[in-house]
Amino acid sequence: MPFKIYQGSTVIAEGESPLAITGLEPNTTVAAGEYQATRVDGDRESERVDIPAFTTLPIAVTGVTVSPKTSNAVAGTAGTRQLSATVSPANATDKSVTYSIAPTTTGLSVSNSGLISWTDAVPAGQYTTTVTTNDGAKTDTHVLTLTEPEPPPEGE
Repeated sequence: MPFKIYQGSTVIAEGESPLAITGLEPNTTVAAGEYQATRVDGDRESERVDIPAFTTLPIAVTGVTVSPKTSNAVAGTAGTRQLSATVSPANATDKSVTYSIAPTTTGLSVSNSGLISWTDAVPAGQYTTTVTTNDGAKTDTHVLTLTEPEPPPEGE
């Protein structure tokens, strides 16, 4: 048996159940009675019934990509590298991310905006920064390699 969904005096969906209300933003709360439904029998419609309040579903995160994937620098010299995280899909509801870096080393840190900073006291080695999405805990990594400084040429 067919149905119609109204918003005010406008029919926004009709056909067999289930019907979908389209064009709403994700994670939107809709008040009870903003939409009404009727049952259609031939050319007659039932009395309109208010559709209860509902909230549209958020658009879930499916992944994250950090850029660049690797960086190199010389240990013994302070420096920074800016990372950027791209959350997928682009229209995900919650695109927030957090950054962490390991191993934990004095003088080495990563900010909430993805800026890796190190002092001249950070030893040579590999340091992995992980970006994690708030929605879905999707991750990607960046590896910072600090190399030993080149020894000065003999005789200097």
